Amino acid sequence: MTEPRPKNEAELIEQIRSIDVRAPESLHRQVEAMISGKAAAAQTPRVGGRRGERETRAFGLGPRLAAGGAIAAVAIALAIVVGLSGGSSTLSVRDASALTLRAATTGPPAESTSDRRELTASVEGISFPYWGGHFGWRSTGSRSDRIDGRAVTTIFYANRRGQRVGYAIVAGTSPAQMSGGVVSRRDGTPYRLLTVNGTAVVSWLREGHLCVVSGRGIDGATLLRLASWDDRRSVAS
Repeated sequence: MTEPRPKNEAELIEQIRSIDVRAPESLHRQVEAMISGKAAAAQTPRVGGRRGERETRAFGLGPRLAAGGAIAAVAIALAIVVGLSGGSSTLSVRDASALTLRAATTGPPAESTSDRRELTASVEGISFPYWGGHFGWRSTGSRSDRIDGRAVTTIFYANRRGQRVGYAIVAGTSPAQMSGGVVSRRDGTPYRLLTVNGTAVVSWLREGHLCVVSGRGIDGATLLRLASWDDRRSVAS
């Protein structure tokens, strides 16, 4: 549901104070100071006699000028807070793809003994694939990161020619906003092929989790074959 539009300054101030955002604490303090200062100015009687009255009337304004200015200031503050915090809760495909190009920080996971199509590494029950037998891409390392409060695990693979790709899975089931590129459906699952900073990227959702595969010098068709191989647990977004 859409939040009701505030009817007056008091409701607008209450709304901005009740928003659950992850903006910096310093920004919240500045907004609170702006709200307090403008609200106080709105309640302070104008001094200066007839001249002040003539000025407000000349522009068709009335005694609500200061209050209107306070509401406008609060609205601007609200927009600033929401604008700065809006992207913090959603990790983008660009953010995740950047991790697939970084260096590994820990060793590679082993092949699963219970399912030879998987590695022992997983994110919230979603396992990374074992590509060694079918594609000749063996796992070479891994890394764990945290971006915007979201944990991201990346497994790196390499083939016999020394080419390298990274496969990142983002924890949490809140889907990231995905747009642009070309969408290719495989077994009902949409895979999105994009180019980020000159590097091909394939992104899709597995059980609501954002997955990204990318590698420098690797074409999109190869990435798509890797990403869609036996991915029975993928669901369409």
